[in-house]
Amino acid sequence: PAICITEPEAGSAATMMRTRAVRRGDVYVIDGRKHWITGGGVSRLHLVLARVFEDGEERGIGGFIAIRGETPGLVIGRREPTMGLRGLPETEILFEEMEVPARMALVPPGGFRHGFAALMRAYNAQRVGAGTVALGIARGAFELARDYALTREQFGRPIAEFQGLQWMLADMSIRLAAAQALLHRAALSGGDGFPEMTAAAQAKVLAADTAIAVTNDALQIFGAAGYSRNLPLERMVRDARMFTIGGGTAQVLRNQIASGILGRKFPQTREGDRRGDGRTRRRSACLA
Repeated sequence: PAICITEPEAGSAATMMRTRAVRRGDVYVIDGRKHWITGGGVSRLHLVLARVFEDGEERGIGGFIAIRGETPGLVIGRREPTMGLRGLPETEILFEEMEVPARMALVPPGGFRHGFAALMRAYNAQRVGAGTVALGIARGAFELARDYALTREQFGRPIAEFQGLQWMLADMSIRLAAAQALLHRAALSGGDGFPEMTAAAQAKVLAADTAIAVTNDALQIFGAAGYSRNLPLERMVRDARMFTIGGGTAQVLRNQIASGILGRKFPQTREGDRRGDGRTRRRSACLA
């Protein structure tokens, strides 16, 4: 499904979302706006995250399934003109008194109060998946650059014989192998459940950084030919750039990794959550 989390005023700070789901009898009435929704307008199913209100009180954040073409009030807005990954739309989605039956609400065992944390645990699988796509793009660019270096000749010999390019290819292969190892580890970390948060974050950060580095180096090996739109290198460079942003920015994921390493969760707001002695209190305000 298209996962509808991000809002104009709630990007990395996802818990600041303003979309509301108010229960009225057997339905939830949802109003709000999301943007940068991957697959919006193409996916049939939309998983909408919203603040839940029942009996006039906020209960937490919940997920609701809306179906394109069947759920009244689900409006597909404008499509973003993106730098890369143009085959997969990023769109604005509006909810105009959208009615979702209560049976289409995703309620975790602990109730809506723990809903966002439960949904974010599931989102760890998406991060491993995104890292895998980034790795695939990088691997493809590396293989093109390696084959080109073996056939392109300058100064009377293949450019693969120049040590400077040999080292570039060696470093690219090291990054690819390291990213692949972390992705495999993250995929296995959850056993029969979802991947572990720190392992998923580490894998996505490295895979995304690797994709940017490797695609840029691959284009460099091609020289001016790589800069041309007649070859796929320039597209690979553009496509790779999104992976340090979507599904959790590289900076926010590094915060998560640090929390896992230190065994503490740190608030991200300017005021924080401080004790009287100025120390930061342990609490579950870390961004997911």
